[in-house]
Amino acid sequence: MPERTKSRLALMLSAVAVLAAVCGCGCSGSTAAPAQDQPEPPAPATVPQFDGTRALQLVSDQCAFGPRNPGSEGHEQMLAWLVARIGQFARRVLQQDFQATTAFGGPYDFCNVLAWVGPEEGEPILLMAHWDTRPVADQDPDPANRDQPILGANDGGSGVAVLLEMARLMAETAPPRPIIMALVDAEDSGRQGSGLPYLGFCLGSDYLATHWPDGWAKPPEGVLLDLVGGDGRNIERIPAQSFHGDVAFDLELEGHSLDANPALVNTVWSTAEQLGHAAFVRRSCGPITDDHLPFIEAGIPVIDVLEVFPLSWHTVDDTPEHCSADSLGQVGDTLMHVIYEEL
Repeated sequence: MPERTKSRLALMLSAVAVLAAVCGCGCSGSTAAPAQDQPEPPAPATVPQFDGTRALQLVSDQCAFGPRNPGSEGHEQMLAWLVARIGQFARRVLQQDFQATTAFGGPYDFCNVLAWVGPEEGEPILLMAHWDTRPVADQDPDPANRDQPILGANDGGSGVAVLLEMARLMAETAPPRPIIMALVDAEDSGRQGSGLPYLGFCLGSDYLATHWPDGWAKPPEGVLLDLVGGDGRNIERIPAQSFHGDVAFDLELEGHSLDANPALVNTVWSTAEQLGHAAFVRRSCGPITDDHLPFIEAGIPVIDVLEVFPLSWHTVDDTPEHCSADSLGQVGDTLMHVIYEEL
């Protein structure tokens, strides 16, 4: 081999050796950037486990007082129990007393119960349910029952049960923002043809929305729970009627809610879908007169989570036997994730 060729070969081998030393293992043809410290990803939110069985027991506890319609002994006993129960878990509790005449008579003494749950500081969200029950079973197929008060396990008891179980969990693991729970009275004493506002329904929420208490921050939005405990089963003596829809426990998209706060509706239903809670269906049930309406009209866009309408609705069969721990669990678990994950 000529001497000049040997010299070139030696230079080439030397260059290769130097390049290999510079690149080291994993060299891809460009100079590697020095490693940078990466920030730790945020820890996933700890969401307390909602217990539908405990919530179902709270439905039965309420029904043990009997019907809680205006002027009844059960109404008076339920109020005392409710204040004591929520008071175990709340920072503060307010009883908002008022009087009103209903579509069935009066005036009666009523009381909205407000509870501040969770941290003191921050922007609160409103969670609502009504605790009174209907004075007449006007949708019962048996005319002999239509002047009887209903027990209100689902219509009255279910929403309250979910909120009480949520309050218990929040006392153990504080939510990231304050929660104002409004347990409103005088929702279920309206009827078609009444000249009262909202046909005589929503009297308690109307009073609260127009007499928001001093010293309580006004929430920018909220969620109402009503008829959220149905078991989705047939009741042999009650034929399916057009206003009931299908028998299955479905939580459809309510019309006023979609108009007032579509973003919060989507958050709740999307969360339920991610959790696999099939009761939340993206089908419209149309607009419903319920306790969210006075708040929407007062500028607080509250959305309504409800079933329209279970077979037991406004009948003497609205009892704990026709409620479901699974249904209560789907609703409670969804709301816990919405609040704790701040979606």
